[in-house]
Amino acid sequence: MNGRELLGEVWRNLRSGTSRAALFGLSFAAIVGSLAVADARAVVALHQRAAEFVAAGASVRVLSVAANVDGNACDALEGVPGVASSGALAEDGTLLLAAMPDNRLPAYRVTPGMAAVLGVRAESASGVWVSSRTAETLRAGPGQVVETDAGPVTLAGVFDYPDDGRDSRLGYAVLVPEPAAGVFDQCWADVRPPTDGADELLRWAVRPGAAPGLSVTQGQLNSTLGAAFDGSAEFAERPTRFALPAAALAGLVLGFVSVRLRRLELAGALHVGVARGSLLAGAVLETAVWALAGLVPALCSLVVAAHLGNPADPWDAVMVDARGPAAAALAALAGAAVAVSLVRERHLFRYFKDR
Repeated sequence: MNGRELLGEVWRNLRSGTSRAALFGLSFAAIVGSLAVADARAVVALHQRAAEFVAAGASVRVLSVAANVDGNACDALEGVPGVASSGALAEDGTLLLAAMPDNRLPAYRVTPGMAAVLGVRAESASGVWVSSRTAETLRAGPGQVVETDAGPVTLAGVFDYPDDGRDSRLGYAVLVPEPAAGVFDQCWADVRPPTDGADELLRWAVRPGAAPGLSVTQGQLNSTLGAAFDGSAEFAERPTRFALPAAALAGLVLGFVSVRLRRLELAGALHVGVARGSLLAGAVLETAVWALAGLVPALCSLVVAAHLGNPADPWDAVMVDARGPAAAALAALAGAAVAVSLVRERHLFRYFKDR
């Protein structure tokens, strides 16, 4: 059987429904697509939990040493692997805002690194930072000037600081950024992912020459979501981690069954002299058609599932789970090839009786 005859036979089998391409293509899309979508949603859920953990400030570790934190050393922790941002702060009395004459707000000196820790949205290079709740109370935004008992100050930046269980001191406070060259009370470091050595790392921010018996306390800015969130471990232990081998197995079974159901036809072809290689090539081509037809909707479903509600890069989830449908398509071809190899001409009459 030459190439043209082979392709013609494949086309006739597909057009007539002999190969059951529609049935197996839909089955492939449903089974393999469901497995990929299930794992993608599990990965998205991990991204959501990680984003919630970080947004709540649970990834921020706080070292407290009154008047003994080196601002430069604290800010420099940001360059250490695993530390997303770091900054120091110190109490600096109170400030009375003209718009809030009945309440003096606590003031804090902070290093520039605290902008990244708090997610400050800054519009000006100089001025003060306040939480979004304070800005709403003042009915002011970044770049505006507010009157205080110390004179007019520019509202340089605003940061979100919800009441979600974190240390509430900065919820209604004025932060005054200044150069890191100085001594502060606390060092905050956003550690991602959390490590056992995070607290030991923070101790490098203690001022050189500090008294040996100095009281040093360390803790979590917000402990309501647990002490740590280990995304790598959660990913490795997710319930849907077997979706890829399951998809490959499903593809293998579908490919095998699609050809096994036609064993009488194949044995008859062998009986009249068709070469097994031609049968193998035809079966693989027909299987490739319905496998690719099922692969397209499976991948489309995966892309949609990876994007919905994903706070991280959705293509990371797509790259993880696209391997399942791809492996299933290749396994379907292998299954078809195995089924053809198991067909025997001498079993023709047995196949006929079992049809």
